Amino acid sequence: MEHHIGFNFTAPYYTLNELTDQTTDVWIACPGYGQLAKYFIRRFDVFDAKKHFVIALQGLSKFYLPDQKNVGASWMTKEDRETDMQNQRSYFDAVIEELFEGKSLSNYRIHLMGFSQGVSMISRMAAHAKIDFDTLVFWAGGFPPELKPADFVHVDSSAKLKVVIGSNDEFYALDKNYQPEVDKMKAAIGLNPEIIVFDGIHEVKREVLASCLP
Repeated sequence: MEHHIGFNFTAPYYTLNELTDQTTDVWIACPGYGQLAKYFIRRFDVFDAKKHFVIALQGLSKFYLPDQKNVGASWMTKEDRETDMQNQRSYFDAVIEELFEGKSLSNYRIHLMGFSQGVSMISRMAAHAKIDFDTLVFWAGGFPPELKPADFVHVDSSAKLKVVIGSNDEFYALDKNYQPEVDKMKAAIGLNPEIIVFDGIHEVKREVLASCLP
């Protein structure tokens, strides 16, 4: 018989730049499967360090990559998904509470970004925390099937939805298996996506990321 028990759990997150009175933009980013946030966050160094504060979250499960030397992280698997999602929500809430200490996110322009498996995570967190974001960047990842328009009624119609994909992505092709994902995003969030196709593979390029600013 399966049982569940709650207990204290400690997990890392990473920041880039400082949160100061000069900060105007806050990025919350979720890397993809097998990626560690401490490396992923380096891609955001293309933004003005005085104005942009970046938070990179990380999957709560770590494992050895196939080379058996390097470590990667994962957000979830098909096993016990509901428990994983609840843990992620608790993790997200704790990070925001610690960093902003009661300050409203509405004091900043909020940009949410997910890459690959991180698209599902950032989508769920945007719905869970009712974040009134300015920009939502979905980069070559699937949209959670359980999210509906009711989960995004808080989103302002002026918000921007940007969908980014490489022309030679190994996992998705915009004119084949990725268009259904784009359709689901549009239907649930209620925003017309701006499609950004760049010359590349399943990767986050700095110059393309920089172009995602509104």
